Amino acid sequence: MPEQTLTALEFPGVLGVVQQYAISALGRNFLARLQPVSDLSSIRAKFQEIHELQDLTSREGELPLADFPDLSSWLAKALVRGSLLPPEAFNDILQVLRLARQARHYLHREGDAYPRLQALAGPLHDLASLRTALKQCISPHNFILDQASPELQAVRRELSQTRESLNRQIKQNFFGSQYQDALQTTTISQRHGRYVIPLKADHKGAIPGIIHDQSQTRATLFLEPLAIVEQNNQLNLLGNREKREEEAVLRRLTDLVRNHLEEIKEILASLAEVDGLQAKVQFARHFKAREPIWRSQPGVDLRQARHPLLVQRCWENPRNPEVVPIDLELSPEQRFLIISGANAGGKTVALKTLGLLTLMVQSGIPIPVAEGSEFHPFDQVFADIGDPQDLHQDLSTFSAHLKRSLEMLEHLPERALVLLDELGTATDPTEGGALALALLQAFCKRGAYGAATTHIPLIKSFAQKQPGFANVAVIFDEETRKPTYRLAYGVVGASNALKIAREMGLSPEILEQAEGYLDQEELRAYRLLAEVEAARQQLAFDQEKLAVRAGELEREKEALAKEHQAFKEEQERWRQEAQAQAQERINRAEAEFKKIVKRLKEGQESWGRLRQEFSAQQAKLLQDLTPKARPAKTEIPEYGVGQKVFLPALGLSGRVLAAAGRDGRLEVQVRKVKLRVQPEEITPLTGGVEGPARGSVSRSRHLPPEWLPSLNVVGLRVDEALPLVDRLIDQAMLHGQEKVDIIHGVGTGRLKAAVWDHLKHHNAVKAMHGDDNPGVTVVELRE
Repeated sequence: MPEQTLTALEFPGVLGVVQQYAISALGRNFLARLQPVSDLSSIRAKFQEIHELQDLTSREGELPLADFPDLSSWLAKALVRGSLLPPEAFNDILQVLRLARQARHYLHREGDAYPRLQALAGPLHDLASLRTALKQCISPHNFILDQASPELQAVRRELSQTRESLNRQIKQNFFGSQYQDALQTTTISQRHGRYVIPLKADHKGAIPGIIHDQSQTRATLFLEPLAIVEQNNQLNLLGNREKREEEAVLRRLTDLVRNHLEEIKEILASLAEVDGLQAKVQFARHFKAREPIWRSQPGVDLRQARHPLLVQRCWENPRNPEVVPIDLELSPEQRFLIISGANAGGKTVALKTLGLLTLMVQSGIPIPVAEGSEFHPFDQVFADIGDPQDLHQDLSTFSAHLKRSLEMLEHLPERALVLLDELGTATDPTEGGALALALLQAFCKRGAYGAATTHIPLIKSFAQKQPGFANVAVIFDEETRKPTYRLAYGVVGASNALKIAREMGLSPEILEQAEGYLDQEELRAYRLLAEVEAARQQLAFDQEKLAVRAGELEREKEALAKEHQAFKEEQERWRQEAQAQAQERINRAEAEFKKIVKRLKEGQESWGRLRQEFSAQQAKLLQDLTPKARPAKTEIPEYGVGQKVFLPALGLSGRVLAAAGRDGRLEVQVRKVKLRVQPEEITPLTGGVEGPARGSVSRSRHLPPEWLPSLNVVGLRVDEALPLVDRLIDQAMLHGQEKVDIIHGVGTGRLKAAVWDHLKHHNAVKAMHGDDNPGVTVVELRE
């Protein structure tokens, strides 16, 4: 179909409506690529798929289809030999394979009863071996499992045994009474990937060994005894072996995926098509759309047809008028409809409805019509709707319409649907009407079907007596003096120029004089000729206004073009500056991250501290690259001691304890916590109401906080972890949380014991629990 026709009939818009019912991005892309076809068997096959899925869902429930990832980037990477896919890629592939298996099982449930669904499920390959391999090797949390390979399982078992042996040796040799006074605590720690024990600084030399670190107070030295150096070396070697075995697993899985690339691509394409099919079913359900009855001869009989975009807009905005269904019929005896009537009466909507529903049917999309509607596909659809005036090609409205009509005649196939809006206008009505009649007859002789809107009495008169043509009028309610948007076949539509003029407040004397002319001259000869005189006057007036407005619009267009060009240049300059600044910040961050990684590899600092620093740098980079919203300039009020205020950042109210000091900060008490805040960070409360003042922006304290009520201190030293625990408790109290989680792991149990001992004496702590998960402590807070 010509792209101009698809655009004129708003076909992309209706595809957008159907896309709203798709679950996945690939399903929406599939629907966006739909194109009308003329082969009846292909069209019926698409509708057969819809019927089968509708019947299956009524029997078995909804299709078990969920959103699934687009694997194109992973598959492109796997195509390169020697490449390694990350664990998350395999989980994405596994998700698609599982979904394909479920969809295949669902579509095959009724066996041969649904042949089209069975054919659709054909490309949903099971790939059981790949699915099993991925499930066996990769955990849902993107970890490589021990069972991924015997070598990996063996090295991890040896790692575990070596750790246990080393722990036993340390406890037996160094945690006895012999070194009781020399040790700070009987806790085994790690520094730079090596096991160490805490030795009191004043007992340095009591145990021969290597000092790797000391506490912040310098009271504790973290010593690796010489007796366990070899075991620590063995642990590091085993760790390197573990990494090599993990890479071998990923390489094997990547090769396995590479061997099934084509099958996976077929699965993705089939899932997208299945998603598009279920979107059509959902669309048909909501719009009460259906498949028409197929005619053996050319023509259509669309009963109670509704324009789907108008229906959608009516749902989106109930203020819009309800869509009025219309009947549209074309047959070998009635091949062209000449639609006439008052302006804004629905002529063009009827034309677009006929064309759009035709495109939908021939694209395999159900249409909103009543039962008994019939249809036969067309080889081509042409539409000339709207004003195609093109100033760049020096084409007037009339010239553009004529050029479009000539193009239609040149490419007209045997069976075509031709839709013409306001045929023969934008020129002298007599000559335009004569030319329009000649064009209509040319289309008809070439075997075309179609419809045209007009105000020209010559065309109306021709359709009244010419075989193959039929007049259709948009009905005008004489009582309400408003259009009803309904169609009346065999009736010539009046333009109702005098009625519209009366509604617009034209002088009664002028109207009476005009009606006198009509009564004396035109109506006695032919009523249509009398009515069109008023239409001609209005048309001439409108053309004059359009010419003036066209000149104004051309000047405005030139000014806007200049402004647009200047804006684009300024926008490009801003973009380049922003890109340069962002690239500079990224380069600095990359250098900082490399330093952190280098320190980690060299074992200069603990993993926990480096992890915290890495997270801080990551957050800072994200903050630097996030566009800053311009704060609104507001006048900051003065606050007095005792005044109630609201803190939008916390969603809590408080009371001013002290006026602003030298640093400009106020002291505010929020619940049991005292804070130092800037005046612009709070808003005054009026009338003692616990909430923001009228006119200010408030946040419900029930909204999710911008931080998570949990803390992960695994790998940190006790002196590093406890300040973070205190900070978590403070934030939780400010946000009104009742519970928080502290993730400390199992390990030797020293970190957990230190956290419990610290929290036992905390005023805000009500109770602690760790029975469900020994690696996590749940802390209940006091109100």
